[in-house]
Amino acid sequence: MNDLNRRNPCRLPMLLSLTLLTIVGLSILWEFHLEAYVMHWLNLPYDGDFEDAERWRFVLTSSGFSMISLIVPTIVLKRMVTSTQLSYRRLQRIQFQTETLAKYDSLSALINRRGFMDLLCERLAQHRCISIMLIDLDHFKAINDQHGHSGGDGVLVEVADRLKHIARLHGGTAARLGGDEFCLLFLDYRDERELSDIAATTIQRVSEAFVEPSTPVRLGATIGISRSWIDATEASALLHCADTAMYRGKNAGRSMFNFYDNEYERQLRAQADLDQALRHAVEREEIVPFFQPIVTLPSQTIVGFEVLARWARPDGSTGMPTDFIPILERLGLIPAMTRSLVKQACRAASFWDDTLHLSLNVSATMITDELFPDRLAEQLRHERFPYERFEVEITEEALVGNLDAAQRNLSKLHAYGISVALDDFGIGYSGLYHLTRLSIDKIKIDRSFFEAGSIDHLPMVEAILGMARSLKMKVTAEGIEDFHLPYLPKWLAENGCHYAQGYLYGRPQAGSTIAAAVHAPLTVCAAAQN
Repeated sequence: MNDLNRRNPCRLPMLLSLTLLTIVGLSILWEFHLEAYVMHWLNLPYDGDFEDAERWRFVLTSSGFSMISLIVPTIVLKRMVTSTQLSYRRLQRIQFQTETLAKYDSLSALINRRGFMDLLCERLAQHRCISIMLIDLDHFKAINDQHGHSGGDGVLVEVADRLKHIARLHGGTAARLGGDEFCLLFLDYRDERELSDIAATTIQRVSEAFVEPSTPVRLGATIGISRSWIDATEASALLHCADTAMYRGKNAGRSMFNFYDNEYERQLRAQADLDQALRHAVEREEIVPFFQPIVTLPSQTIVGFEVLARWARPDGSTGMPTDFIPILERLGLIPAMTRSLVKQACRAASFWDDTLHLSLNVSATMITDELFPDRLAEQLRHERFPYERFEVEITEEALVGNLDAAQRNLSKLHAYGISVALDDFGIGYSGLYHLTRLSIDKIKIDRSFFEAGSIDHLPMVEAILGMARSLKMKVTAEGIEDFHLPYLPKWLAENGCHYAQGYLYGRPQAGSTIAAAVHAPLTVCAAAQN
């Protein structure tokens, strides 16, 4: 009935009229002809002397009731059908709007990530050659910070318009995947040169000034390119390849484009595996302390050890600090590693002579952390290691960023009785300035002053020693080796150097081998005194 009404609105009244005429005809036929035959056939009594008026009254009555029984339900049914049609059409509109919102970005009017992935899957299923360019805006956060989110939205709309224009010129499709991340999709084969030209044009167009915020702004774009016939055959994998290529550009300096390179991703995976291994190494205390002797001059007897980090890998090899310290700094794990080293070193030292001290280099981040002095003191107290036997080493690099915070923390360390040494002294740009302002007990002359075959630096070393005497500071000479015998140790002692450290007195060793070495005489001492 719904379809009939839609095709011909007059069809329903005509059908009702024909139905009513049929009912009237059947009533007349029954009353005037069929009723007598049926009653006789059923052997029922029948009075055939009815007046015609009575018969016509029956015909009219039955036809009237039939008409009412047809018209009223028909009206109700028609209203129900009309209401259902309206609800269905409203549902269709809502469904269309929902699908539109689900596949299109409301801000830029570009297809969104879901729509892009559906389109990408559809085209790949057709075995079409596809190239995608993943575009991430450079320094977009600064625009939001300076001009608010409304200004940032204006920039995103303008970027979308520019990308839409580029896509139209080259027969592609533009999409906004989320935030400040966009994508261009191109069908059919395009060689590397053509894609490079499109990517360079895109960077240039995105980098042009925007006038939407109150103050014109500029930003850049970094692009990663992947191709279905080279890099991947599945939608998610193809997008991942573009993402990897894009982050390669981010890491290399931004505002550039890169094609996906499998070797680069292999390196990324290796780096990720190394990062994870180092996280586990810190958690499991695989970063262990090695100890290098520090001797007093002129007797050259051991008075303490510098704690040096080593990575005891599960395969039995030992990783040097250059292999893992920069990575731990990037991962923010230096404080955790330092706390672990302090704990392990203090427990190892509990089996040594109780006059020996420990010295540990502390990173720039930690030395400016207001909580560092109290945390270190609490850890030493927990390990029952005397404060006065512990020394913190810092570099001038650690002081440059926040000198005031460093000064406060060094004063706190002094208050606890923990001494402070300035490491690698002589190669910084303002060592004397720092010495006069900070609570520093000792300076360690950098090993570069004692390089093999050169005595040109000794006058500078002599000047440093004289300065330290005037400031009443202790001095340690680093990098003393076998080839310095017999002259250098004696010369250092005569010129007021208090301590020495280097391979001449011992290489860094694990804590388990230190206890015996502490009580054994140094074989170099007798030779050094000859």
